[in-house]
Formats: sequence, C-alpha cells, structure tokens
Amino acid sequence: MVEIQVQDIINRIEEFAPLSIKEDGDPTGFQIGNRKQTVHRLMTTLDVRPQVVKEAIDKNVDFILAHHPIMFHPARNLDLTSPQNQMYRDLLSHNIAVHAVHTNLDKAHGGMNDWLMEELGLNNVSYLNEDDDYSLGRMGELKEPMELVDFAKMVRDAYHVPNLRYVKSDLGQKVKKIAIIGGDAGKFYPEVIKAGADTFITGDVYYHTAHDMMANGLNVIDPGHHIEAIFIKEMASLLEDWKKSNKWDLDIVQSEVDTEPYNFL
Repeated sequence: MVEIQVQDIINRIEEFAPLSIKEDGDPTGFQIGNRKQTVHRLMTTLDVRPQVVKEAIDKNVDFILAHHPIMFHPARNLDLTSPQNQMYRDLLSHNIAVHAVHTNLDKAHGGMNDWLMEELGLNNVSYLNEDDDYSLGRMGELKEPMELVDFAKMVRDAYHVPNLRYVKSDLGQKVKKIAIIGGDAGKFYPEVIKAGADTFITGDVYYHTAHDMMANGLNVIDPGHHIEAIFIKEMASLLEDWKKSNKWDLDIVQSEVDTEPYNFL
C-alpha cells in the first residue's frame, strides 16, 4: 500500500474536477491545514459544521473533503467565542485538513449534476449549455409528458425530501424537458429557458425570481439545497475507486451528521 499526502488526493480530485472550471467568486479548493500532511483517514461531507468537525475528531479523521467551502467569508477576528472560529481552532489543533470541491464538481463530467440527474432516471441527458465543455447544469427528458404535480412528487421521492416547493408556469404546460442545477441556481433560469426546458429543478428559489420564472413560462421545482448531500456517498465511491487503482493506504468514511438546517411541518 502507498502512503499519500493531502496534496496527492487534491491532485487526483482536480484531474476529475479541475479548479480552473469553478464559477467566478467561488472560494472552493484547499481551505485549512497542511498540504504535505500524510492522510490516514478521509471523511466526505456536504458541509463543514461544528458537529461535523466533532464527528471527524471522534473518528480520527485527518482530512475532510466537503462539497461546500468552509470559508465562504473571511474571518474578521479569531475570537474563540465564535462557534465558527472555535471550529477552525479544533481543526488545526487536531491536524485535520479541509478541502472543498464545489462548483468545479457541479460542472465536472460525472459530477454533482450528473449524480442528481441519475436519481431521476431521465432520458437523453445532455449539457445545459452545449457550447461549453463543462456546463453547470444538465438536461433530460421524460418518456411521456407528466402533470407538474405528479412530477414534483416523483422528484420529492427520488431525493428523499419531506416536502418541496413548485411553481407552475403561466403557460400551464406539462413536464417533458427538464433542466437541473443543484444548489442555489435560480439566477440561471434565462439559460434554462433558452435551452428549451419547460421545467427547472434547483434550490433556494427567491420569491421574486419565482414570479419571473412563472411569467416567462417555466415550471420550477425547488427540493431545497440539501439534496446535494448525495455528494457524501458518491464522492466516497469515487475515492474508493481511486484508492484501489492507486493502492492508497487510506480509510474512507462518510459523515453521518445531518447538516440540513431546516425543520418541516
């Protein structure tokens, strides 16, 4: 078996999801720790929150691989009464490195949006933007058109969410051609319409944006942001493949902490 360092794993990740294709302004990539540190146990997670760090410490993890960056905004101070700052201290004091693979994974071939599309089992899957080698979203088709409410139930069940929101377009059309972009991607709805989709799946849709989508003839299904937790198992599976082919001396574990911040009635 081959001992590996943090940077070795990052290099393999970036062969799959190059950092160069990330969205502008996305603070993804290496976040905390020592790139030259030997890695014995890696944990995949959607978010890096205090309870996730505690889990990593309890499981003797020395590298956390997350989808969402831990540092979306710079720290203004190092006051340890702040849970966020205390979390940074806990990571550093336990020699846990953190790397995030975010919008570059959303765009990567076989990455986040392909995983989400596979859960729906749609046909004729293609890139949302055919002119781009690394399109942010994906398109797919149903075999037969469905009523929006029936398709919304299908999405809810596929992603195992307790509920979701949907917006029926002013055209009132059935669902046939679907676009998906995981996370918060409502701002991309003009590209979705231009690509010919009648229905758009994405999370965190803003109220006024929903009105604009509806007026422009687009059905919308918002199953929330947390459906991207599919990252935990799918990324772990990829890592297991890379571990086997490269003979890495590495344990891979999946976070069991639910980082969904919302409760539902």
